[in-house]
Amino acid sequence: MKAAIDARTLQSKPLGGVGRALAALLARIAPGQAGGPNGIEELHLLLDDRLPAPAPLPPGALVHRLRAPGPGGMAWLQWAAPRWLVGHRVDVFHCPFYGLPYRQPVPMVVTVYDLSFQRHPEWFSRRRRAAFLLQSGHAARTAAVVLTGSEQVAADIETVLGVEPARIRVAAPELPTGFTDLAARARPAGAGQYVLALGGAERRRLPVAVAAWQQARRRGLEAGLVVVGTEAPPPGPEGIRWVGPVGDEEWAGLLAGAQAFVYPTAYEGFGLPALEAAAAGAPVVCAAVGALGEVLGDAPAWVDRPAAGPVADALLRIGTDPDYRRQRSEAGQYRAAELAHRAEGPEGAAAVTVAAYRRAAGR
Repeated sequence: MKAAIDARTLQSKPLGGVGRALAALLARIAPGQAGGPNGIEELHLLLDDRLPAPAPLPPGALVHRLRAPGPGGMAWLQWAAPRWLVGHRVDVFHCPFYGLPYRQPVPMVVTVYDLSFQRHPEWFSRRRRAAFLLQSGHAARTAAVVLTGSEQVAADIETVLGVEPARIRVAAPELPTGFTDLAARARPAGAGQYVLALGGAERRRLPVAVAAWQQARRRGLEAGLVVVGTEAPPPGPEGIRWVGPVGDEEWAGLLAGAQAFVYPTAYEGFGLPALEAAAAGAPVVCAAVGALGEVLGDAPAWVDRPAAGPVADALLRIGTDPDYRRQRSEAGQYRAAELAHRAEGPEGAAAVTVAAYRRAAGR
């Protein structure tokens, strides 16, 4: 089996959720010896020559830097990638981010992680939503296999995009390799003196997290608030520290040192940040929206809706009840370990993905 993957999401600095999921997948399926694990003899990673090279890359993978004739990712996907595929003998091409080339010299596999652009159009500009609709619709029609991260999104892909179930496979993203150990090593001084929130995508609703923390502080919560991500918290409240985007080690350490991870997200196709928080031992405060219930089980401090009042109640209980905080922390670590064990078997992302490649290639 010779597979090529659109690996441009590995070139983001720092890695986003899709890049983190892809990095974890590659750590399992990249061939380390002749023949390679899972029968992949050659794994080709296709990168954008205009972007910085990612590091580290899995040993055994063959890296190709492709240059598109024009700016933007669409030119790369629609011109550079098909041109490379025509000139190289591979069995399958996998794009892990919604779109596929219109010219398809080899069988195609696509990953669709969520349908937020369908479920919540208010989060997207008209142009960006149109691009997602066009790309995902074409990919859904032409891919031999459509991968996704949860049963919840798989059902949406069937009903909304019209993909027959036989072409859909669930390959749940894994934690980054060694993430739990990294969190333990990177645990900062002053652990337990702050709660952690994540900003950036509108669905994560950072203003709600800030409002909930403020309500809990007025009622006796002593912990400060640390905000990670590209979105700055609203100015004014004392006790908030914004650290901006962070790399893996700092992210793992911040989670490991947090009294809680406050995550009032309104929609998740999987919820990798929440699973990472659970693995690091940070009690997760969230509502069971999207696939979060499927992914996290009984681990979080569940709230009935992702609003400031219920989230504040949960934060206050975690901050003032050490036994409850320990229970949620242990439940999260147990759930993360359970999913990590599952990832090593036939239901894991690596096995499901390689099986999808084989199905696409007719093997």
